[in-house]
Amino acid sequence: RLISNTMIEPTHKLTNEEREKASRQVVQSYIATTAMYDFNVYEKRVLYNLVKLAQSEIEGIRLADNLYRIEHGLGEFLKIELPISDFLTDEDDKNHSRIKAALKALHQKTFTYRDDEVWECMSIISNPKIRLHSSRVSFIVNNKVWDVLLDFSRGFSRYDLEVAFSLESAYSMRFYEMLAGQEEPITYTIEALRKEFCLEDKYAMTKDFIRRVVDPAMRELDQKSPISFTYTPLKEGRKITRIIFFPVRHEENQRPELYLKKAVRKYGFAGQLTKDEYRFLREIGFTESGIKNNFQLILECQKHLDFIYELALIKGKCRTKKNPCGWAIRTLNGKLADKKSSKA
Repeated sequence: RLISNTMIEPTHKLTNEEREKASRQVVQSYIATTAMYDFNVYEKRVLYNLVKLAQSEIEGIRLADNLYRIEHGLGEFLKIELPISDFLTDEDDKNHSRIKAALKALHQKTFTYRDDEVWECMSIISNPKIRLHSSRVSFIVNNKVWDVLLDFSRGFSRYDLEVAFSLESAYSMRFYEMLAGQEEPITYTIEALRKEFCLEDKYAMTKDFIRRVVDPAMRELDQKSPISFTYTPLKEGRKITRIIFFPVRHEENQRPELYLKKAVRKYGFAGQLTKDEYRFLREIGFTESGIKNNFQLILECQKHLDFIYELALIKGKCRTKKNPCGWAIRTLNGKLADKKSSKA
């Protein structure tokens, strides 16, 4: 679904400032809607990389000159250059043909702006080029598109992008975008969901839509994302007409250092837990409040035991225990008692 006929119908002759503002709104509309749901996995990865580069420019992060380049000063355009590997999920992913197809598709997807004096046709990227022997990609970006990406990038943390980039399904990516930052349940009609995922003409049976789109996305988010969902279908008579989605947090899928930072802010662990100690405690099953409630024990273990070693042993053995945290606390108390008695 391309916004190919987006128009501003002026009621008066536009000033240059009004024209720039109206044109920008067209770009914002395209980026915020079509680009979010009508792109396949590889097209989204190109977009995510553009947002990540926009973040770097906002934050003043110096890019490695031999790997990345953002070249301004080309009139209404700028040039982006980056490694093709940035669009792939891992070293084993060699699917360059899909990257080429995604770049070509983004080049061909256009949207237009028109007012009383100007008609303009734009795409997110233009003139994509792959340097075959150096595995590098370059393309041209309209300054108006880049300015919108700069704004758009402020709504995503770097970790949001890393999670989204790791997903293998465009449906999972879209659910992730829908649920990021969502605290309350959200309800969609089946018709609205089909439109959201550009599947109006596919999976005519609602049960097939749920089985092929909703369930696989939920499973992938459960495995990889700190944000997932459960859902409840709602019926009118015998027909499913709506679905309620309930956001679910999977803290185990969050990077340990980010949760440690959060715990530091909330409970004051600053400088007292290492990243690995915190990760092991979380993997054993301790919540943040559980860590806080047993923090004196943790400090004693850090002082008298090889704490990381003991946590690693406990983690390996606690899986078969009915109450892993309780068993871990008893084990650590026993280790401390043995250590102190041996010193005595």
